[in-house]
Amino acid sequence: MSQSRVNRLGRRGTLIAVLTMCLVFATSPGLAQNSINVLAPGAIVSGVLGPASNATTYVFDAGANTLATISLENISGGSLALLISDINGNTIAQAADTAGVGSLVVGSLALSGGGRYNVFVYFSPGSGAPDTTFDIRLDLAQSSAADAAAPEASAAEPQLILLGAGIDVRLNWNGAADLNLEVRDPTGQALHWNSRATTNGGAFGFDANGLCEVISGAPEESAIWQPGFLSTGSYEVIVYYEQACDALTGTVPFQLEVMVDGASAGQVDTLLSPGGAAGKNVYVTRFEIAADGGADLSIGGAYPDSSLTLLPAGFDITSVVATPIVRDVPVRGEISNQQPFLTYSFAGAADELISVDMQAIGPNLDTLLQIVDPAGKVVNVNDDAFGGTTDSSIANARLLSAGAYTIIASRYAKDIGGTEGEFQITLSGPTSDVASQLTSLNLPQGDIEVSLFWSTNADLQLLVRDPAGESVFDDNPLVVSGGILQEAGNVNCVPAATGSPVSYIYWPPGTIRPGTYEVEVWYQNACTELPPAVDFTLLIEVNGQVVADAREFPQAGQRYVTNFTVTPAGEAFAGEAGFIDAGSRTLAYQEEAFDAPLIESGQNLTGVISAENPFDVYRFNGIAGESVTISMLAATQTLDTNLYLISPGDRQIAANDDADPVLLGAGGRKTDSLISGFVLTENGPYTIIATRYANQYGGTLGVYSLTLRVN
Repeated sequence: MSQSRVNRLGRRGTLIAVLTMCLVFATSPGLAQNSINVLAPGAIVSGVLGPASNATTYVFDAGANTLATISLENISGGSLALLISDINGNTIAQAADTAGVGSLVVGSLALSGGGRYNVFVYFSPGSGAPDTTFDIRLDLAQSSAADAAAPEASAAEPQLILLGAGIDVRLNWNGAADLNLEVRDPTGQALHWNSRATTNGGAFGFDANGLCEVISGAPEESAIWQPGFLSTGSYEVIVYYEQACDALTGTVPFQLEVMVDGASAGQVDTLLSPGGAAGKNVYVTRFEIAADGGADLSIGGAYPDSSLTLLPAGFDITSVVATPIVRDVPVRGEISNQQPFLTYSFAGAADELISVDMQAIGPNLDTLLQIVDPAGKVVNVNDDAFGGTTDSSIANARLLSAGAYTIIASRYAKDIGGTEGEFQITLSGPTSDVASQLTSLNLPQGDIEVSLFWSTNADLQLLVRDPAGESVFDDNPLVVSGGILQEAGNVNCVPAATGSPVSYIYWPPGTIRPGTYEVEVWYQNACTELPPAVDFTLLIEVNGQVVADAREFPQAGQRYVTNFTVTPAGEAFAGEAGFIDAGSRTLAYQEEAFDAPLIESGQNLTGVISAENPFDVYRFNGIAGESVTISMLAATQTLDTNLYLISPGDRQIAANDDADPVLLGAGGRKTDSLISGFVLTENGPYTIIATRYANQYGGTLGVYSLTLRVN
């Protein structure tokens, strides 16, 4: 989601008939369909499910503006689930007896349009398929005259209401930071700094602290709709923390207030922090305008980029009732504030490539896709698949294990978001540009296998450094210890021949070497003028066992580093992992700094960097105007040193990873570290951090010597 996007409201595809849902049950693995029966209001119908017939379909007809109640009583056997859909296969309601109480009631279903409806009865997830008997009953009632005369507007059809005082959304904050306000209305239009007017009378005010060019003492931004006929429904409000405007500004307090027709819909007073290495941080909430003009502001929350991998609130893999989905059969659904996500299930095979496409039909839905593996972990996610649209698509995702997978169809910000509307979702196999070589993933096996998967044209470099300090990557595809680069993805922005990039480094059978290995994923180049959103899966296997399975979302230029250790017995375990561009902030050095040993000018100290001790801390008393030189030399060839200098105010003021060998002397190494001739600006105690490349995430080990010289 970005402020430059505009929802595409084009209507795609055709409505699927009731045969689609029947086909779902008839063709899904392990779910057989054997009967279709008619439910008459007030009549009790008995049914039987079992191993050979574990789903039954019922149909019923209802007039417009009808309320339906469906009761299911389990007479004997396993736990059951219900799913109700309209004639087009759109899910209306679903429920499961996961607690095993023996009964289910789905009541007060508003069937405003009338027509034929489907009811599916099947076994709850995890209940097995024993012989089971049950009774099902349908009851219908007419909605009240008021409801019939003025049915509730659906999320897909915003209604207009005359608001004599219009709508006023205001953001105020304290601090030298560039915050941005965005409001998206129910018609799919948005107001923000780069979209200053809508066709229905909306206007955006001043871009306060924009680009930190002019700093206001009382920054305020506003999105205002003038009095007139305006849309009822859900308005999404987003507050972006773009950047701090000085080194002292961090977390910023802000106030958000919404006025609708002259009355307060609510006010939010909270804090927003910069996103840091994980990307920009945002706050998301919504307000809803009812048919009578009343409005309420919801309680929102922070939604950083890392939230993409989090499951929606209320999702539980052990109890969710997911609708089975058939490959290449489009399915329709609807996202609303009351139902912020829908789930679909399918059986996947190990190493299979699948694609999922989710397209919004309207009115302002900003889609979000997640794929959840059999263990309940999000393994693939996509927010915006294509430029200029907020539709979502996951292409050629590799399933790392066999089992029951779940597709979560949701929206930007999930449960705290505010966009609503219908969508169409399709599950399919690999796209046409994937070669058969990748489809089968015919890669050689080894004692160590490190695999990197992603789905864009970006150039991501995979590097593995062995215990001897030798690195396998695209410029050095083979090392003495036996490591081999087999696949290099989109190296140098040349798209992979397979169409879906894979980088693969392995050590053939019999070449495994005990010790600590370092793994780095570097987002080298977006390879396009408009960098696409990139997410990757990093899989590390040792002797056939998965040591690490990470899903990450890098920004261009970022490096993600982790390590793993192989014992002499062949066992392996993973170390810490993370992005390294935060510098010394990744290290918890402050407590150690109070008791750190003092180092004097000209003194040489020796230390050891190990898995248990990834950094050492030293202190010295500095005077403003002094020039200091700090050198850190590795006594063992495997250690890749790294240095930080911290001010008396606990700010990183200098750092060095690889020094110039000339400055270190004839015997210097380029992986040694040197902070040379740094002039101190204040008096007080300074801190030196002696560590290794990638800090606690790195994998190099060894002895070092540290020298301080003050002039």
